[in-house]
Amino acid sequence: MITRGIREFVSRDWNLVREAKDSYWAERIERLGATEAFRIADELRRQMLQRDPSWPDAALRESDIESHARVAALLRRADAARRG
Repeated sequence: MITRGIREFVSRDWNLVREAKDSYWAERIERLGATEAFRIADELRRQMLQRDPSWPDAALRESDIESHARVAALLRRADAARRG
C-alpha cells in the first residue's frame, strides 16, 4: 500500500502539476489584484522566518542586492539597445 502511493507520487506528470499550480496562482492574483500578490509574498516570508529566524542573513542580502543590480543593468542595456 505505501509502496504504491510512493510510486504514484513519483510518477506524476510534474510538468502538468507545475502548469496547474502556476495557472491557479496567476488566476487568483489576476482576480484579487496586487493586494493578494503581496499577501502571498508576506505569507511565504513569514513561513521562512518560522523555519529560520535568522533569514535572510547579511551574505544572502548582499547576494540578493548584487543580483538585482545585475538585472537592472541588463534591463537598462536592453532598453538602450531597443531605442538605438
